[in-house]
Amino acid sequence: MEISLSFIQKEIDVMEVILKFKKIDKYLIDSLVHSQLYFAGPEDLNDPFDCKVDIEKSLRKAITESAGSDRQILQKLLNGELLNEINKVHQQIKKEWGIFSACGNPKALNCSLLWSHYADAHKGVCLTYGMQTTDFFNSNRIIGGQSVVYGSNQLTEWFKQLPANENIYNNAFELIFKKVMTIKDKCWEYEVEWRMIRMSSRIVSINKSFLQHVCFGLNASEKEIKLIREISEKFNYDVHFSRMQRTEDDFGIQAVSID
Repeated sequence: MEISLSFIQKEIDVMEVILKFKKIDKYLIDSLVHSQLYFAGPEDLNDPFDCKVDIEKSLRKAITESAGSDRQILQKLLNGELLNEINKVHQQIKKEWGIFSACGNPKALNCSLLWSHYADAHKGVCLTYGMQTTDFFNSNRIIGGQSVVYGSNQLTEWFKQLPANENIYNNAFELIFKKVMTIKDKCWEYEVEWRMIRMSSRIVSINKSFLQHVCFGLNASEKEIKLIREISEKFNYDVHFSRMQRTEDDFGIQAVSID
């Protein structure tokens, strides 16, 4: 069934810079050669709950934890046809939409955990992009660019606050899906994630000027550093290069220029 998603409105929280930690492999090389970003489908994300929180279960839990008129308002949402439509749209989103995930905190370049989890145990790279231009968002069907909010019961707690919104029935679709697409469990908080959301998952071309900085991990090989630098030069990137090094602190790391 084709479901209209015209209710979605653009809301772009433009970041000065974002960080993308990557393994050095053919996917990274392809992205540099062709100047592209990949928007993964929800089914491909590494968190099984990402974009897939059970909306009805969270709503029922919020109802049991509410009282009075608040409980009645939430019960009306549960019992109405609106919930059926929400579930249909959620299924479509999980199959079709695309997410580009990055870190929205420039200081996270010194986060050893991110290097370990997303940059091949410090053997990969961290790419710094500048995403200030709105033309990119407008020309690529990007409907949102927002920071992720973390918590143990984010959707349930949000539902409990929802009755205070006087337009709850007029914009329930927009409210609910903006929330579902931008929440994660508290254990992921170290990522400080910022994400772009599209209504389709695929590779998207970007302007080469978006890439500003390439930083190599502690364990990146000289051979792969040379390869990435040669690719950057061949395809006319104007980027700054650095490499992570240990500091005097027991577990400290910092980027040192290798230009």
